Amino acid sequence: MRAPIVAPGVVLAGAGLGAVVSGVTLLPGPVGLAAAIGVLCAGAFLLWPWAVLPVGIIGGAVVGAVLSGGDVRGYIAVKVLLLAAGGVALVVRHWLGVEKRGQRTVADLGMLVLVGLTVVAAAYGLAVGNLPAEVLVAAYQVATIPVYFFVATHTLTTPRRILAAGILYVVLAGVFTAISVTAPGRHGGLITLMAIPALIWVAGRVRGWRRAGAVLLGGFFAVDVLLASYRGIWLAAALTGLLMLVRGGRTVRTGLAATVAAAIAVAGVLALQPGVRERAQEITRGFEQSAGYRGVESEVGLGVFADQPLVGAGLGQTTQDIYLSGFTFTDVGPVYHAFYVTVLANLGLVGLLLVLWPILRSIRVGLRARDGVALPFAALSCGFLAAALFAAPTDGHWELGLLPALTLLTAHHEGVRRRRLARPPLLRGALARTGVAA
Repeated sequence: MRAPIVAPGVVLAGAGLGAVVSGVTLLPGPVGLAAAIGVLCAGAFLLWPWAVLPVGIIGGAVVGAVLSGGDVRGYIAVKVLLLAAGGVALVVRHWLGVEKRGQRTVADLGMLVLVGLTVVAAAYGLAVGNLPAEVLVAAYQVATIPVYFFVATHTLTTPRRILAAGILYVVLAGVFTAISVTAPGRHGGLITLMAIPALIWVAGRVRGWRRAGAVLLGGFFAVDVLLASYRGIWLAAALTGLLMLVRGGRTVRTGLAATVAAAIAVAGVLALQPGVRERAQEITRGFEQSAGYRGVESEVGLGVFADQPLVGAGLGQTTQDIYLSGFTFTDVGPVYHAFYVTVLANLGLVGLLLVLWPILRSIRVGLRARDGVALPFAALSCGFLAAALFAAPTDGHWELGLLPALTLLTAHHEGVRRRRLARPPLLRGALARTGVAA
């Protein structure tokens, strides 16, 4: 068979360069740059589909902040663009016959029902007169959960892909955090918290320089979470750590203890940096700040829920001309600072149960594995479910879709590996000789 004249990487690089040049020159301003990035990413995802989520999460946060200029709609548009590029790449790979079917899980039905719920509730919202723009905003808050779930189950189909995606995510998150850790006023901590529980598990499993690297990186990320000055993230981190301590076996507890010790040491070193000290001062101010208008806002949403408790007022519901203490008269809804209030006001009790159903199923599976890699993801899911009491980020609770997928995928692959190891050696050898997968 003749070797290809041009390597695939060269073709990709040339196509990417052409897309960037064409997009920037033919389309105006940020639109052209966004289009070029979308085409370039789609090409990259054709070769490395496991990179969709790491690039979409971290790259979306960075590129979105740059291109949107602080506009939330532009920020969300960039993240949607990157996920859409990943979807196009997957479709092409299936068409070429080089992509396997997505991994099935016990939460698939629940997530599909959630997709159907979004469509029905959006139609209901439009039928009762909710503004189309508000319906779209509310629909995004719900749909982002199953979207991230199915992107994960269709791109992270093997243990090798999960490992590759995890390494890429940690590298990108490490670079991003190292650049921004000394920047006063930067809030968040979500990106780094997503990686810490898995690093804790790795630190308990490996030895030597690999353990040292996992521990130091986990400690560095833990300091960034502490400096986030975001109470919802602190609550998620605390509950995650507590669950890993209580439910975890020796491996998990060893990694947890080593990471906590490393976090204390890293914090002592970083305290020498003026920017870090200034960020640390924001922690005190964070505790002193009141909830502001969030309490009044939640009362409005719960009032909407009380009027229509079963199915809510439909996606996009808005209460007009409400006075928020210390703020002004404004329209409240469809999104509230408390995620559960958002769900109850827009979808009612039925919607809340359907949102929680697949997430809780995955948590139940993950908490069974005391030393398995599924435990950190299940514990983190519990942490973010608790944080959702007080938070509803503008880009949606995508982590409530991604973490259940990671929990179920890792639990499945770990179960397959254990069944293989449990087979008698003679049987494994016979299966290997006959070509049957062990």
